Amino acid sequence: MVKFLKITAAIVLLLFVFYFGFFKYRQIQANKIFIPVTTQTLFKINVDELYKTIAISYLKHPSQYAGADKKGIREKIAGLNTGLKIPANIYIYTLKGKAKNTFYTCLEIADSLAFNRFMLKKLALLKKDAHFFQSADSTLCLLFNKTTVSMGFTMTKEPVKNILKEIQDQKNMVKISDSKFAQMASLTDHFSFQNAENLSKINFIDGKIDFSSEFENKWIEPAAEPKHRMLNPESTLSMWLNGKIKPDLIKKNNPISPSLLSKDSFFRFYKDYVDFEWTKTITQVDTIVGYEYNDNFEQVEKKILQNRKIPSITINLNADDKAVSNYLYSLGALDQSTGKISSSMIPLYQAYFKGSDGNVLLTTVKDAKPDLKRISSADFFYFKVDFKKLIKQTSIPFIADKLGSFSQLEIKAKSTRKDQIKLESELLFLNKDANALIQLLKMFKNGFKSSLDFNLSFDIPAGK
Repeated sequence: MVKFLKITAAIVLLLFVFYFGFFKYRQIQANKIFIPVTTQTLFKINVDELYKTIAISYLKHPSQYAGADKKGIREKIAGLNTGLKIPANIYIYTLKGKAKNTFYTCLEIADSLAFNRFMLKKLALLKKDAHFFQSADSTLCLLFNKTTVSMGFTMTKEPVKNILKEIQDQKNMVKISDSKFAQMASLTDHFSFQNAENLSKINFIDGKIDFSSEFENKWIEPAAEPKHRMLNPESTLSMWLNGKIKPDLIKKNNPISPSLLSKDSFFRFYKDYVDFEWTKTITQVDTIVGYEYNDNFEQVEKKILQNRKIPSITINLNADDKAVSNYLYSLGALDQSTGKISSSMIPLYQAYFKGSDGNVLLTTVKDAKPDLKRISSADFFYFKVDFKKLIKQTSIPFIADKLGSFSQLEIKAKSTRKDQIKLESELLFLNKDANALIQLLKMFKNGFKSSLDFNLSFDIPAGK
């Protein structure tokens, strides 16, 4: 028995080494590619990491995947019978001096006959020249030989044939490890993106999409030691920002808009802190003015009290409260004795203004009191929305239809060094067991079929 267990363990170990050695070899080969010297933006799709993540998800939650969905990403792509050799990493790039929404890539051809069938039947491309094909609307262009195909996708329909030829012939190219995008080769994230100002990463795991980005800060001067009000963790929607708006974004001598919440008015009064919180639904009593005829057939005014369900919203703003109060009063938009804001300023709900000690409170809660207590944080920006509560508290079909599969979105941002921001976010799904990418493909499968007409079949159950 002991001997059998040793042999089994040795076989499992060898399979484990072979499995990871195989993927490691594919990664090394994929990262030996050359990209154009003029590459301005580089996208990387890590096919193998996606495949491994989805394979592990299937082993953990097999009931979440049915039929064709038992296959991994790599098998699904191969199942299209494109005739292309799918590498461990696919690199897509934009080029300096060309339209920002024109994208290029180059792939090896494994089966030229299958590739030709795929190109003519599935993509429905038209032959324009020897080995050069285009879609009917000229947005997708392919140039190929016996071993490789260069592809260009251009929304502006700019000429791309000469560039595709250079990529095909490996002219004016540089090895990715010797380029300014060298760090991209070692990234294990499912999707990554880099240009001169930004490095972003996306990962699809069970029930969640993780997104992170480091980029140049052109808008905010974050507080040196960020602080914020203690917001209700059960809020439907909450947000806070602790930082000053950079002066270049504020237009000088610009007339203030008649709306306090407009960009120009906000910039003028805002100092260095704002937060927003939607906690629950409350009942607000509105006075409806109507008219009826009395016994003398005279038209008389009649006031009717009507209960209305509205969001409990508060907005706190570091600002000169007296200046804001006087500004609203000068517009005839504020009753300074009651704090009521005119419906011409905020038409949907009855809102109230309260100001004290350099703080402005705008709220739909009549008896709300300003809360000036703050706690420290490593982040200068925070945003969270609970989609389940949002759908429950709104009656907009579009929200329930488009966001019904999601549970929560959370975004945080911190200052990493001068003029540099690191943003991190996670999007949670209601279904915590199925891979997030597969869930997205299920949500948008009709769109994929109508636009590309690929043989993609995703019949994943909605989940628990």
